[in-house]
Amino acid sequence: MPTLWRYIATRFLMAFTGSILILALVLLVVDMLLNLGDVLEAESTIGGAILVLLQRSAATYLPYLIPVATFTGAFFAVGQAARSSELVAIKAGGISPLGALLPVFAVSVLIALFALVLNETVTLRAATALHAGRGGGSLGEVTLRSGTIWYHTGRFIYNIRDPQPGSNTVRDVRVFERDEAGRLVRLVAAEEATRLAPHQWSFKGATVRRFDAEQAKQPPTLERAEEVTLELGEDRTPHLQQAELVVLPLGTLSDYVSAVLADGGNPGRARALLHSRLTIPFLVILFALLAVPLGLSVEQTRSLALPALQGVGLLFVFLLVREYGASFGARGELSAALAPWLTLVVFFAFGGWRLSRVPQ
Repeated sequence: MPTLWRYIATRFLMAFTGSILILALVLLVVDMLLNLGDVLEAESTIGGAILVLLQRSAATYLPYLIPVATFTGAFFAVGQAARSSELVAIKAGGISPLGALLPVFAVSVLIALFALVLNETVTLRAATALHAGRGGGSLGEVTLRSGTIWYHTGRFIYNIRDPQPGSNTVRDVRVFERDEAGRLVRLVAAEEATRLAPHQWSFKGATVRRFDAEQAKQPPTLERAEEVTLELGEDRTPHLQQAELVVLPLGTLSDYVSAVLADGGNPGRARALLHSRLTIPFLVILFALLAVPLGLSVEQTRSLALPALQGVGLLFVFLLVREYGASFGARGELSAALAPWLTLVVFFAFGGWRLSRVPQ
């Protein structure tokens, strides 16, 4: 039995390694063809362009590349054994096929741990490098742009072109208000603003432009108001945008979600992202569980084609349900913490049911 287990584990690892190399190469080539123009505009050297492509691939595709490669490796390892009648020989020897395939699940657990480490190191570093290359910076900082001081507090970004030292009145002010997704929803411009309270400002003769975040191509609505009052300061609820959330380690992201909840905020997107990332290592085990029954079915079909197509359809349905669940959770229509785990549990149950129906 140990010899058989070593043989199965070795075959699975070889299939997994080949799968991940082929999938990575395909993704890299496709990404290069789709985004080559943008990459070459951003980078002046071939080396820099290649580095950006590698960073994009690691940040965007690596979290799902390993689970999919696990599925492919498990399917081909088991399917080849079934097609070459090795499973028939195993049964003739009085060994259960599921018992013989235990190394597939054991190795998938190790791959899941490896994926977790890789996602928290390589993926995060690549995402951080891309974010920095796009001009991302720290939140809450004061920066200088063409002589204007820009301030960032909560969902507001504003600047004052003509401050009056020692006075509660400033001139030439613009305030940009964003929604939770970081999209511009309102622009307030006024020639004069007066501080009414430590964080409350009154804008005189303001021009207000309102933007529909769901209709980006629509022009803003314009209105003029004699006075607009806003609370601009000390919004203690943390606000991070999606591009900034994806570069946070799991521990920091968890602390951020806890801080938003403690301040009475709604960390919908952050919490959805946290639980989505927490479930990614489990995808490795799930995909192995889904692949094994499909591989065993090759014993009846005598061909890899039909089970392979069924596997592609199954993965497509899973990823579709997972993405829709995450989007509903981020918008508050479904618990952001529940959505990814519920999808995982449902497909684990389905995989277990399929495995229980495998002829022994």
